[in-house]
Amino acid sequence: MKAWWDSLTLRERGLIGGGMALTLALLIYALAWQPFRTSYRRLQQSVVEQRADLAWMRQAAQEVQRLSGVSDRGSKITSDGRSLLTRVDQTARAAGFGPALKRIAPQGDDQISVQLEAVEFDKLIPWLAALERNHPVLIVNLTVDRTATAGRVNARLILGLRP
Repeated sequence: MKAWWDSLTLRERGLIGGGMALTLALLIYALAWQPFRTSYRRLQQSVVEQRADLAWMRQAAQEVQRLSGVSDRGSKITSDGRSLLTRVDQTARAAGFGPALKRIAPQGDDQISVQLEAVEFDKLIPWLAALERNHPVLIVNLTVDRTATAGRVNARLILGLRP
């Protein structure tokens, strides 16, 4: 290859060198710059579309809140200013149900679903009684299943605010 290059005249070397430089420039443009610019334009358009979607979603969320009259699902406030979900969670943990408390989830505007696993039945009933007696909480639905361990049950509850 070196012998071939040395056998070329100065003019031929210049033409081949210029052709190689031009080919390299075209390859860089075709393989790097053009795809980068195309991707950049596409991403700019995507950002514009997503901002428009976000503005619409915020406006729709405000409309939903206005129509429902509630700012958060399951967060109707009780007389002491705490939400039903917060009140049930705090009283359950205070009763020692922390490890047994598997799930608390909103169920509509003024109800929550509570799932307890392997909880002592003798502690569950007094806790439920205290909720109804000391707080404006109403037991809407209660399902209790025995476990293999004596004295322990799995419980699924739907609790609501007393009118």
